[in-house]
Amino acid sequence: MLFVAPLLAGCASGGASPLGEALQGLLPGDDPAAEQAAALPYASLVLDAGDRRGLVVMGAQAGDTSLWPTGNRGLITLHQDGLQATAGLPRDLLDTRYWPAGGDASTSSYVPWRETAPETFRMERSWQETEGTVARLSAEGRLECLAPEPRELALASLGLERCEQHLTWDDGQVTTATLWREPESRRLWAVAETAWPGGPRIAWEVARPWW
Repeated sequence: MLFVAPLLAGCASGGASPLGEALQGLLPGDDPAAEQAAALPYASLVLDAGDRRGLVVMGAQAGDTSLWPTGNRGLITLHQDGLQATAGLPRDLLDTRYWPAGGDASTSSYVPWRETAPETFRMERSWQETEGTVARLSAEGRLECLAPEPRELALASLGLERCEQHLTWDDGQVTTATLWREPESRRLWAVAETAWPGGPRIAWEVARPWW
């Protein structure tokens, strides 16, 4: 867990925490994200969420869930390295859950990219539109992974599997995502996805890992 106390203290006092001040200096910044990441010893991501772009530093971690403040009361939440929720965007993702196709929807720890051989799965997401209405939609997904290949990241070059994710939503729309995972641990190092049909395109890659 990184900087939890300073973050809470900054919120309680109404002022910017040390992490908040550092983050404000990074989003946006004049230096390349790789140079910024190399200069910081903290877990970090290079993020592109439309109106939020640049290097973000992990604010807290609880189990498999990590929280990434983006400044201006924004937040990206990852669960097992995958996008779980957002805050502060024009339209926010509220929740994400996965379960095996034909399986138990209450399997909270399941995510498809951690499977040795990716299988057909189900996903449900809820989100909030700009006018405040909340929508929820489920999809059937499949994940197809290729042999490892070199992938240049902000601070490293790794051999990663490129996985293409296809989601067919219950209303007939289709969205795609590209996930780059480490072959042995099956942890995600980079993702680019459309959060829901017609939703924002969100991409990130690990600069400095937290595991």
